[in-house]
Amino acid sequence: MFYWKNIEESEAPTAQELFIGGLWSGSSQMTRFEDRDPTTGRLIAMIADATSDDIDRAISAATGAQPAWEGLSPTERASFFYGAAELFDQRRDDFVRALIAETGSTFGKAAYECSLIPVALREAAGLTTREIGEILPSNVPGRVNRTMRGPRGVIGVISPWNFPLYLSVRGFAYALALGNTIVLKPSEDSPISGGLMLAHLLSDAGFPPGVFNVVTTAREGASRVGTAFVNDKRVAGLSFTGSTKVGQSLSTECASVFKPIMLELGGKNSILVLEDADVDHAVDLAFFGAFLHQGQICMSTDRVIVARPIYDEFASKLVEKVQKFAPCQPQDPHSVIGPIINDRQLQRVVTLVDEALAAGATICCGGQAEPPFYHPTVLTGVTTDMRIWHDEIFGPVTCVIPADNVEHAVELANDSDYGLTAAIVTRDSLAGELLAERINAGMVHVNAPTVHDEPHCPFSGIGASGGGGKWGPKGAIEAFTVQRWISTQRKKAVLPF
Repeated sequence: MFYWKNIEESEAPTAQELFIGGLWSGSSQMTRFEDRDPTTGRLIAMIADATSDDIDRAISAATGAQPAWEGLSPTERASFFYGAAELFDQRRDDFVRALIAETGSTFGKAAYECSLIPVALREAAGLTTREIGEILPSNVPGRVNRTMRGPRGVIGVISPWNFPLYLSVRGFAYALALGNTIVLKPSEDSPISGGLMLAHLLSDAGFPPGVFNVVTTAREGASRVGTAFVNDKRVAGLSFTGSTKVGQSLSTECASVFKPIMLELGGKNSILVLEDADVDHAVDLAFFGAFLHQGQICMSTDRVIVARPIYDEFASKLVEKVQKFAPCQPQDPHSVIGPIINDRQLQRVVTLVDEALAAGATICCGGQAEPPFYHPTVLTGVTTDMRIWHDEIFGPVTCVIPADNVEHAVELANDSDYGLTAAIVTRDSLAGELLAERINAGMVHVNAPTVHDEPHCPFSGIGASGGGGKWGPKGAIEAFTVQRWISTQRKKAVLPF
């Protein structure tokens, strides 16, 4: 049985293996990569670096297990998910500590992420008995048309490091509940909390061998997994959560072999603060959306678009609030701003801010890097010709922009290749709902932050944020099953020849 405290209390870095066919094994070439705490740099563990042969073994295991898994009754499949949810509740503290140590999650963020897991697992259990077909009329006398859906087969899942636990679970749980089997590749920055701990959880919950497999690779080997998922005919589809650049590449490769891929990509999200908004409440919403998990969330608020009559008051109050929060150790229960996940991401944030300053933007607060931290930053004077206006920041930085009127605010919010989420703050909820329909985003929240998720609701973006939803019962069924039309002629028909 696996517990995070075994890693915490180990005097030397532990060795973590691949999980294939219900068994733990090292890489076929016995290679490993380092997994380090982003806050302290401490070496947590040495992780097995899967080879192409290892990935092939995992796909073989999933392929072999799929028919029997699909053949279980809905109640039998559901029971495994309910069991995993109960077991997770018993191990929740382990998962919280793992998220803090491995990804720099603050205590509050880690606790919030963990609160979603049993909900998602139980939601997946309920998916096993959702309707998966319908009866359709026919213009032919005596003919009955019906549709039915069945699992695609083996699904390759690639998950990110920012919400590694939840986004891994969300990436595979619904597909698994619908009768597919899984090969999961978690991020190299979160191989334990995003993959290996889940393998222990599902194994201990009794999931059959081969139904759920985890392969880990170093950053340099990540492309091996994507290539295998795309080109191996035994893999029926991909589920990818990550950067738009990688998602676009995988999507192009999948299109060349006619393989479906479900994408959840980046965002350039705006919160619109209308003239009638409660300014103090709007500040709280913008702060939460911009700085939760140091802004390292696809739903983070990169742009705060404020009605000009209240712009000065809003900007002043936001800066005043931001200045109260300095980066600190993420395990502190009161911590809000933790570390940036790695040096590459920290340098990217620094570069985006420096370029904006050189182009004429102004720092109202923050703007300092103290590796591995970056102080929460508010920029003004950002214009549409700056890279920071268009590129996802993925750090604790937000830009406050004035809007002349509602039309101007909508124009600014829609000036993006992305279309993930947005928020609107107004005292007139109905007007907010009507305005939400004009925002080019897959999700719009009125009087709430841009960062919001509920496992039973559809989560999807448009444009460069990924097309089509795979979350929520309806979206999951459409994404992870194949529809068939079956017609039966119950009364002999007269044919023309």
